Amino acid sequence: MKPAINKTLVLVLSLILTSLVIAQDVQSFNVNGLKVIFKQNTANDIIAVNLYYKGGVTKLNADQAGIESLTLVVGLKASKNYPKDKLNAELERMNTIINTNSNLDYSYINLLCVKQNFKKSWDIFSDVILNPLFDEQDLNLEREKLISAVKQVNDNPDAYLQKIVNNEFYVDHPYSVEVSGTEETLSSFTAEDLKTYYSGLLSTSGLLLVVVGNTDRSELESMVRESFGNLTKGSFVPQMPPMVVTKEPSIKVVYRELPTNYIQGSYSAPERGTKEGYTMLIANSILRDRVWEEVRTKRSLSYAPTARYANNFSNYGAIYVTAVDPDTTIKVMINELDRLKNEPISDKELKNKVRQFITFYYLQNETNQAQANALAFYELAGIGYKGVGEFLKQVNKVNSKDIQDVAKKYMKNLQFVLIGNPESLEIASFMY
Repeated sequence: MKPAINKTLVLVLSLILTSLVIAQDVQSFNVNGLKVIFKQNTANDIIAVNLYYKGGVTKLNADQAGIESLTLVVGLKASKNYPKDKLNAELERMNTIINTNSNLDYSYINLLCVKQNFKKSWDIFSDVILNPLFDEQDLNLEREKLISAVKQVNDNPDAYLQKIVNNEFYVDHPYSVEVSGTEETLSSFTAEDLKTYYSGLLSTSGLLLVVVGNTDRSELESMVRESFGNLTKGSFVPQMPPMVVTKEPSIKVVYRELPTNYIQGSYSAPERGTKEGYTMLIANSILRDRVWEEVRTKRSLSYAPTARYANNFSNYGAIYVTAVDPDTTIKVMINELDRLKNEPISDKELKNKVRQFITFYYLQNETNQAQANALAFYELAGIGYKGVGEFLKQVNKVNSKDIQDVAKKYMKNLQFVLIGNPESLEIASFMY
């Protein structure tokens, strides 16, 4: 009888052989100052096209909070050649999706379509980018949706915690501007404000186009040139946000009558895609498993303890938990931070974690859309899209000493935020 095949190993090998490296066969070219990153993928007929607007909130002041996200949402509702009803009917007929998203570092408009509808979908995509109408009625409708979402954040303890964490961790930092805006700023923007702001975004130096899918370079280059070849180049120069430096631990308590307490302790962390960033990925994954084991499985102190590693250009890591007894719970979690710093990871644990992480990584990046996002992140972060191809090699190079060094360097001076009403609170427990 033939020996049984390890299914996990087969899955890992299959993923590595089929995906291997996201950056494999990736090309780039330039059209009038617009950099285009293209990966041909003939394995399926899906084409993902992302146009990125560089800078995110780092190019905004407090009075402009939310203007970019609102502008892009309203701009997608109708264009010169595609009024709302026609646009929606065409997209539905072709099963094409066009949407937008904004974060701290950049915004993007995404097109997702099948190969046979690519040219027609591109025509709509380029028209909403080049000729948005910014109809007053659309503005009022989308404004109300965003204001409602902003208000709801305060009613959701987890969402409110993340809002306070961002405000406290990035105080006096470019990230202190709210991506989604505030009720006051969103209420102040007019259709003319959106048109003026958007006209300032349409320069090729401030844009990046990433395409992953079943097309060819000559066809794509011709389409890009025809649509965007006449845009001004502009003079946009991205400014990387500074890393946050915390000199001592702190805690901010927001008292609310809640059945439990929501807690996050954040610390400065290296940027993803760097040597320390790869090490932090593995270190955070190990820490996440350990706090789950110690806090939930062994002691039943919380249902949802975790460790986080954000995805910002100016980055942070964190421990997070909801707990009725915050003092005891945080002490257990901090003990796991100390273990990571002071006890070398065994070769077996590290090897298993790296294998697990690589499998999860490839599962996350199976789609063309996910691969486009990864290529863009590396490029916009200043690492270069080819850095994606280093992932497998860099993760496999992480060793026990690297993990201890990164933990000692970064996992300190935690900035805690607690939302709730704890029966007792020993502040010294959080001063780590």
